[in-house]
Amino acid sequence: MSKPKMDDVLPRGTLQRFGIAGGFNTFIFWIIWELLRISPIYDVLNETLLWSLSWFGSSIIAHFVHRVFTFDGRRNVRTTVLGAISVYAVGMMGSTLTFDIMLDLLSHLPIRLLFLVNIGIWGVFTWASMRWFVFGYSKIEEE
Repeated sequence: MSKPKMDDVLPRGTLQRFGIAGGFNTFIFWIIWELLRISPIYDVLNETLLWSLSWFGSSIIAHFVHRVFTFDGRRNVRTTVLGAISVYAVGMMGSTLTFDIMLDLLSHLPIRLLFLVNIGIWGVFTWASMRWFVFGYSKIEEE
């Protein structure tokens, strides 16, 4: 009996596979965010702008991680890059807005907890958008 392949255990396009890659991408996002927070730029910009810059930087890396690991390369890279830019732009605006709102309304909570909650919410949005709109997984492929 042959050893199961990753695609058998964690099929491409699943939320679980996205979560693994997303963990890596979130780590990159977190590192960029923390570096900006301890850099001199922190004194010039506010938390919301640092969040946006971190989101933008990690999104570029995330597209290629998801293309190779989470989904697949069957669609033209130009098509997936343009789609991913759209998804990440909406995600950046939405997550920045919700992060800013959480900073105002939930300032008594640790900022890193707000980070995790916000990343989780927008991660589900990103997975669904990337799965169905950018990489073109259809209902038929899910069955």
